[in-house]
Amino acid sequence: MRIKLRYCLFFVLLLCGDSKISGGQKSETSPLELVTEYIRELAMIENIRESAAQELAKSSPADVQAISIHMSTLVQLELQTDIGRLSAMHLNLKTPFDSLLPDLIGFYKQKIMLHEMLMNINGKLLVPKPGVDYGELAATLPKIRAQLEYVDDGILRDVTPMMFFTLLDLKEESKNHVSHLIITKAERAKLIEDLDRRFGSKLDQKDQNFTVSSASALKGLILKWNKCSDDPWN
Repeated sequence: MRIKLRYCLFFVLLLCGDSKISGGQKSETSPLELVTEYIRELAMIENIRESAAQELAKSSPADVQAISIHMSTLVQLELQTDIGRLSAMHLNLKTPFDSLLPDLIGFYKQKIMLHEMLMNINGKLLVPKPGVDYGELAATLPKIRAQLEYVDDGILRDVTPMMFFTLLDLKEESKNHVSHLIITKAERAKLIEDLDRRFGSKLDQKDQNFTVSSASALKGLILKWNKCSDDPWN
């Protein structure tokens, strides 16, 4: 009888699982984890862009459409992964930060849609068929690229600064200034190291694309605030 009861309990545990894993609340995501993930996402998109640029540089004009389709596919896959990772986060952020994740996910979804349009057009250009207005298709490509640039500018302008602001301790010091970060000196150093490792000398270039500009702006803000949670308060 004891053996049967033990097996019953075992199967109940298998079916129900640990409440902390299956039925419990998500563990709260810290702003540090969010910013670290954002840096990773920027770096992955930059790696895809750089790889495509290198491939285009050594290829013939006939390969442009195939390379573009390959790049757009990789970007879509990465952005879908990013959306999944961001959607799994549980952030306790108050206004105006509460819209940060939905806004970023919205930007990513727009980019996925625009890259799908690019792939469709490049696919038609790659395999010509009668009755297709290729002049119109060619004219549409720069319009879609302009839309992508507009979305990227929105991420740089609206998302990147807010990412940094989540790291600020809003408690004011004696001079009524916000002066400290909520992360430690070691964590701050790790963020800077992560940015340098992933982007390297690109952070010092004058003409920066969207991803590098976002990383550079983020690093500049982190460097500006040098007081951390383990520094004394005035």
